[in-house]
Amino acid sequence: MKPRVLEYLRCLDCRAPLRLEARTIEQVVRDAVEKLSPCSGLCPFPDLASQERDCAACAGLEVMTGDLTCLACGRQYGISDGIPRFVASNFSPCSSPTTRTARSFGFLWDRSKPARETPPRPYHFEKMAAALSLPVFRGVVLDAGCGEGIDLANLAREEHAEVVGVELSEGGCRTSFRRIARLAGAHVVQADLCRLPFADMTFDAVYSYGVLHHIATPALAAGEAARISRHGACVAVYLYEDFGERSAVWRWLLRSVNSARVVTTKLPPRALFAVCWAASPLVYVLCAVPFTVLKRFRPLRSFAWSLPFRHARGPFRLAGDLYDRFSAPIEYRYSRGGAADLLR
Repeated sequence: MKPRVLEYLRCLDCRAPLRLEARTIEQVVRDAVEKLSPCSGLCPFPDLASQERDCAACAGLEVMTGDLTCLACGRQYGISDGIPRFVASNFSPCSSPTTRTARSFGFLWDRSKPARETPPRPYHFEKMAAALSLPVFRGVVLDAGCGEGIDLANLAREEHAEVVGVELSEGGCRTSFRRIARLAGAHVVQADLCRLPFADMTFDAVYSYGVLHHIATPALAAGEAARISRHGACVAVYLYEDFGERSAVWRWLLRSVNSARVVTTKLPPRALFAVCWAASPLVYVLCAVPFTVLKRFRPLRSFAWSLPFRHARGPFRLAGDLYDRFSAPIEYRYSRGGAADLLR
C-alpha cells in the first residue's frame, strides 16, 4: 500500500480519515513519480520516514503489513501483502453468491502471473473508450472491479490520472498488486463495491467493465459509484445485454447457455477451467474462424461483428473467456432502458 492512498481511504462506518500504523515497509523504484500532484497532508510520510514531507520519496514506499485505524470511531482495518483490506475478518468465499463469484473469478485472475516489467497492451477500457467516445480520464479515477489489473495499470500510465482499483477477490488483488508495483499512480484496495471505503465525491471518473451484473445488488453498487463521484464525473459501465434487440435464434442460444450455467456454476473452479480449455478449440472454429472470413464481405459484416468470442487469436485462447461466461453464480442482463435506469 502506498501511503498516498490514505488521501482517499475512509472508514466504512463513519467515513472519517484513517491513521496508519505500519509494521513492514519496503522501498520500491516507481515510474512516473513526477506526475503526482501534491497531497493534502493526510499522507503519513513524515511519521513513517522521520523527515519533512516529500511526495517523490513517499512514492517509493510500500507498506506491506500494518493497520488502519479510524480517527473517529476506532474501527481497524488490516493491511497484508501490501493491500488494505476492507472486508470482514471472517470473510468466507462461500458465504454468499457475491463472494462465491469473487472466489470463482479470483481463481482465474490468480492464473495470471504478470512480471513487474509487463508492457502495456490494449484491454477492455480502450474498447469502451472508443465505442463511447469517452474523454481522456484525468484526476483521481476509480476502477470498480479491477480484476487482474490490466486496465488499472493502463489507466495509471496516463499522464494526468491517478487510479484506485477496487477488487473483492483475493486472486485479483494479488495479481493487480504485482502488475502495478512500479506505477506511482496506481493503488489496489480489497473491498466490496456495495460498500466502498471512500468519502463522498472523491473521484473525477469511474470505470467498471463486466462487474455490476455479477453482484447480488447491482443497484446498491451503482448507488455507491454515484456517491463517490464528483459532480460532472464521467461514469462508464459495461453491462451484459439481455438480447432483447436480437433475433429469436440469439435469444434461444442465450437461454441454452443459461441452462448450462445451472450445472457449470456448481463445478469447482479448477474443473470448470479444464472443461473450458477443452471446449475452446470448438468455440474458436464456430465463432472466431467464421468472423475472420465473413467480415471481408460487406453484406455479411454486420452478422460477423455480432458473433461472440470473435476476438480469439488461437484455438486455446478462449478458455478464460468461456470460464468468465460459465462460472459466476450471479448474472443479470439489461436492456438499453434497464441499463439507463440502473445508472440514472
